[in-house]
Amino acid sequence: MYLKYSTGFLIASLIQAGIILSTESLGLSTLGAKLTAVQLLIHIIAGQVVGYILLFIMRKLEVFSASNVWIIGSITGITAWLILLTTNSALGKVNAPWTQGFSTILSSVIAFISFGIIATYIIKNYDNKEFET
Repeated sequence: MYLKYSTGFLIASLIQAGIILSTESLGLSTLGAKLTAVQLLIHIIAGQVVGYILLFIMRKLEVFSASNVWIIGSITGITAWLILLTTNSALGKVNAPWTQGFSTILSSVIAFISFGIIATYIIKNYDNKEFET
């Protein structure tokens, strides 16, 4: 069961990284995210941690598990965006998006919300199937 969650969170992390890297290469974002093998591994691990925190919250709080995928995914993505980008910008790993302009904020928020929606969908999809069997 948890392998399915981890695989889903991995896919969500890779899609998120793809959005960030494509907006960087198109000049839409000046986040300054660089993708090395170590940074990709750290990104994937962070995605797993956020995904499992979301899984825990959704299982403990019925209001979250009963809510719409889009709403919970968006809240998750925005919360992760605030926490992770604040931390990474303080560590000097990326430029703070709120100092880089609207297109950087928008593209990075879209990437994080995409992660949140995919992770929420994965959790709802597998949790519902778990209870049906």
